[in-house]
Amino acid sequence: MQTMLKFAANLDIMFMQEASAGLVDRMKLAAAAGFKGVETPYPYEVAPSVLASVKESCGLEVVSMNAWPGDRTAGDHGISIFPERREEFREKLELSVTYLKVLLLFITFYIYFCLKVKF
Repeated sequence: MQTMLKFAANLDIMFMQEASAGLVDRMKLAAAAGFKGVETPYPYEVAPSVLASVKESCGLEVVSMNAWPGDRTAGDHGISIFPERREEFREKLELSVTYLKVLLLFITFYIYFCLKVKF
């Protein structure tokens, strides 16, 4: 029996041909290119319900996403390490969980576990 590799398009780096290509457009482009799965590292520019609708209409599976990174334009690449940003991290983690639930990511359980940990 031969096993085929499964690839997912990372939409933070792929399908960026046009500067105006938003996340929804990149999801559609990935589906048109034959991808069945996508990684949406930072989906926070689009409402979760919109992403879920596009995901369903394109027949895509969202296989990964990152927690809220902070202000990427200011150079943030994550905020959990900063004690002074603990409250912001907690609030944004709740937002991330909302996206995970709507996008039906398996990792949702892991995030719920993390919420039980005292930060």
